[in-house]
Amino acid sequence: MSFHTKQLICLLSVAIATLSLVYMPQPIAPLLATYFGVSLHLATLLVSFTLLPMAIAPILYGFLLERFNAKNIVIFSVFACGVLQVASIFCEDFFVFLVLRCVQALFFPAILTTLLTILTRISTQHIQRNVSLYVSATITGGLIGRVLGSTLTDMWGWHICFFVFGVVMIGCGVWLFGIEDSKRISHHTPRIKAFLPFLSNKRVLQILGGAFLMFFTFQAILSLLPIELKTLDPFVRESTIGAFYISYLVGIVISLCAGYIILFLGNKVRAIAAGFIVFGVGVLLLIYPHFWIIFGAMFVVCAGCFTCHNVLSALLNSISVRQKGIANGLYLSFYYAGGALGSHLPIFIYEEFGWGYLCAGLSFLLFVLALLFMRNASFFARY
Repeated sequence: MSFHTKQLICLLSVAIATLSLVYMPQPIAPLLATYFGVSLHLATLLVSFTLLPMAIAPILYGFLLERFNAKNIVIFSVFACGVLQVASIFCEDFFVFLVLRCVQALFFPAILTTLLTILTRISTQHIQRNVSLYVSATITGGLIGRVLGSTLTDMWGWHICFFVFGVVMIGCGVWLFGIEDSKRISHHTPRIKAFLPFLSNKRVLQILGGAFLMFFTFQAILSLLPIELKTLDPFVRESTIGAFYISYLVGIVISLCAGYIILFLGNKVRAIAAGFIVFGVGVLLLIYPHFWIIFGAMFVVCAGCFTCHNVLSALLNSISVRQKGIANGLYLSFYYAGGALGSHLPIFIYEEFGWGYLCAGLSFLLFVLALLFMRNASFFARY
């Protein structure tokens, strides 16, 4: 095995471990709420506060990679995440636990941004392949974090689960010492005003708005699903809840087949609209109070969501011939901002009106987005 391949495996493994850490608390949020004696509102903040720094990461972390060694940044951040993860198991107060999680969340975007930067620098001949592998790794991490995290919690408790994930991160930090130093690039860091032309472009705004609402809806479903399953069966095991996230595997398939989906449907706008419609249908199916129906509906939800995610990003890059870095940074900011709000705000609707009304409202929103893209298809005719 060549050194380049070993380095690639190391970087992708760290990406998987990091995303696992990000989403691991999601399926066990009801259990953590019970353990610490807090409301579900507070428990859902464990993911919301994690995603929020990712919304501003493209603006705050970009300049670091131009001024400091990327390898040193990622090693320090990975070690910090691992140590904070282990430290959290000794918390008996939820707010101390939440503060440690918030501090940890500041390092997540630093790791992910740096990993992607290194992956695009280590081999200029295989940039697209490395980026595709990175996207697949992040999806895999989200799946492993939810499924393995809930399984370990079910078997040995959440303390052991958190400890195992923390030790894995520390191990990843040691592994990273073996990668090659990433050379810095000498170009100017984008200023805030460089984002303004994109925010005044109606096409770009529609894409960014679509990304925001897409991930808002997706995180709303993923965050409240464990609570609804506990409502349907108070004795349901954490490992069973985690199994519902296996549908995340669809995201890997969609990432590899997005180009074929666009070709089959004729253009990117039709693919986006179809994705929102499939997403909406999946959310409606979640209303039916039967475990197997909900399990199957999650595959439909993920298929629609990841279709939108992949094609929206591709459409944005087709429009942004120049300054793709700024365009992609804005996309990620809107994407994670939607996820941060979607992980917490919908619980107020859920508690007031119930799961059925929440799903119906989110589904209606997705159908409106599909209609909006189809009605404005002429905006994107050239792309």
